[in-house]
Amino acid sequence: MAEKFLPELMPYLLQRASFLVTRRFHSEMRLKGISVSRWRMLGWLSENQPATVSELTDHLMLKQPTVTRLIDQAAQDGLVRKKADALDGRRTLVTLTTTGLALALKLREEARAADRHLVDRLGQERAAAFKCDLRKVIGDFDLE
Repeated sequence: MAEKFLPELMPYLLQRASFLVTRRFHSEMRLKGISVSRWRMLGWLSENQPATVSELTDHLMLKQPTVTRLIDQAAQDGLVRKKADALDGRRTLVTLTTTGLALALKLREEARAADRHLVDRLGQERAAAFKCDLRKVIGDFDLE
């Protein structure tokens, strides 16, 4: 039998871990009719607004056309507002509406509950060390 290949690859392990630890929370979001991408956008905007489409593309880890559709749909639903950047008319700035912010804050509490569940599973020390390691990895690669 051949040596196992995928379980030794860091990208596979990161992706698999992400899938396993988020699937419950993501299922809950889907049951509420909120896509994972919409949740991430609302959550990120709640702490980083206004944001450009480029910033959202980077932080949501999606392609620009997908982010544009996501923003347009959220605007139609009254969750975000788009406006041209006063300094550079080619750029679009995105902000949350009052309704969008309220939804983001509500979902943030549900995300915190999911995080507490994960911390409880791992234990406080292990979870804190793991988060620290992940932040270091992100920092190492975010500059590329």
